[in-house]
Amino acid sequence: MDEDFSVLFLRTCLVGCLLGVAGTLYFLFGLAGYVHSAPLNFSIVIVLLGAGLFLLFHFFAIPRQTNWVGWAVWAAIFAIVAVEIVLGLLPPTSRDELTHHLAIPRLYANAGRIIEVPIAPYAYYPMLLDMLYTPWVYWGFDFVPKWIHALFGFLTGLLLYAYLGGRMNAVYGLVGFFFYTSTPAVARLSHWGYIDLGITFYTTASLLCLLRWREERQALRWLGMAALSLGFALATKPNGLVAGLLISLLFLMVIVKPPRKSPIEMGYELVLFGGLVLLPFLPWLLKNWFQTGNPFYPLLGNLFPSSAGPAAEGVSFAGLGIFEKRALLYGENFWQILSLPLRVFVSGQDDNPRLFDGVLTPILIIFLPWSFKGKWLDEKKFVATFSLLFFLYALFLVDMRIRYILLIVPFLVILATYGIFNVYLRIKRPIYLIAGLFFFAAWHGLYLWEYFSAAAPLSYLNDNESRNSYLTRMLPEYTSFQYVNRATATTAKIYLLFIGRRAYYCERDYFHDGGDLPGYLLGAVRAAENTDQIAQALKRKEITHLMVREDLLASFLTHNLSRNQSTLWNEFAMNRLRLLFRDGRHAVYQLDG
Repeated sequence: MDEDFSVLFLRTCLVGCLLGVAGTLYFLFGLAGYVHSAPLNFSIVIVLLGAGLFLLFHFFAIPRQTNWVGWAVWAAIFAIVAVEIVLGLLPPTSRDELTHHLAIPRLYANAGRIIEVPIAPYAYYPMLLDMLYTPWVYWGFDFVPKWIHALFGFLTGLLLYAYLGGRMNAVYGLVGFFFYTSTPAVARLSHWGYIDLGITFYTTASLLCLLRWREERQALRWLGMAALSLGFALATKPNGLVAGLLISLLFLMVIVKPPRKSPIEMGYELVLFGGLVLLPFLPWLLKNWFQTGNPFYPLLGNLFPSSAGPAAEGVSFAGLGIFEKRALLYGENFWQILSLPLRVFVSGQDDNPRLFDGVLTPILIIFLPWSFKGKWLDEKKFVATFSLLFFLYALFLVDMRIRYILLIVPFLVILATYGIFNVYLRIKRPIYLIAGLFFFAAWHGLYLWEYFSAAAPLSYLNDNESRNSYLTRMLPEYTSFQYVNRATATTAKIYLLFIGRRAYYCERDYFHDGGDLPGYLLGAVRAAENTDQIAQALKRKEITHLMVREDLLASFLTHNLSRNQSTLWNEFAMNRLRLLFRDGRHAVYQLDG
């Protein structure tokens, strides 16, 4: 690899690890009760600011290293960056921001420490990026987590630029940078305060550093960087465990292949890799161990009996395979299911679980037949093996969602760029290749424009629309939360029913079920013999109010209660619940008596 690109690659990995160290230290100090500490919070600001300046400095230095073609691609990437910055200024409205990645940090900010949140099983997952979000939520700048998430996405693009630029040239590095950041699923996530771009960065850095170490077995800095990055991936999201297993297997394949080192040297490499992988992940394991008795809670409950109770409630499809699930849920036939691996890349649709709840791009697979030619064939095989195994895991062991396989996208971009390079070398009329690439670039741009149009940010950013007005337009339950925040006592506790657990904008104490269905309420009604017993069950949770999406609750109870139980519930609702507020399908009730 060219020395300049190698240095840029290493420095980008180091910046990512610095962000990971900052998040880990914030977690440890947060457990000790320092969430309100000004020095702690401003240290996060300094680290993030440094990472952002690093990205901007090297991004704006790229045009000096390329020709007019590279300039054109760079300008397209710059346009994406600009649009994502604008979209990042909007208040949070996406589901996982409101249920998890901002809602849980808000609880930490309110408590002044990192606390246990038993009602939310996902609060026990590793939350490395959420630690970087917490100071901003505490200060009320809740749009900044969107920029932090986008930062990891663009750092991944910079990694691809450095890797592919070193293997080919700066133009191909920019092509990889562009097609990664413009992939519709990546572009959509870049203006949401999620964590998927974080785990994608760390997984990409880990595997590519492992490949660099494979080239230079004496350069342990690459092995150490691969291990640390993998540890931060484990500390970011649960599917990091799968990435960790696969990358560890690839690491073992490297050390046993010739030229082999002595047993002592191999043992040192094993200890170094294993120790540095475990180091960032260990604090999260210990936290869960002490809180629940299961270091991986809410996962692996069959191996580690937990004191925390069931992780979630509701119907499970765990006993069904992928074919049965999709046939049952979506009515798909054998041929539709058989074509799933292809459909993931060509027929995804946002907000549609049947169509994988996201959009990838066919360019990730179109050039695969030409990828495995020329140099670096072993590297390509490593990258392809990881991508294939992770894809099969997501396809057969979990419900397929684009976000679940996002961390293989950079590796498919690498293979696609190699394929483009090889086609360019062999094609007689490159204009056809350029036209095809331009078509996909325009198609990606159309998706980004649709995201921009759906968010409609200009009225808000021009101060023609207030924050409350914007949120009222985007979130149907927001007016009910406004009423709760304005009209209920500060000691109130709200039971959220069919609100999708989107509790971020609730400024009162609240309760919701661990799953999507109101299992606690259903159990209370089924176990009660009179209305007083239902009220007592709610009061045991200190519930004073119910915030309800009425149509969904009515349908749920109709289908899950017997005739006598339905009569009891109707009597309870009539005599013990007092309507305070209704807006559309959402309502707020007070529990009386």
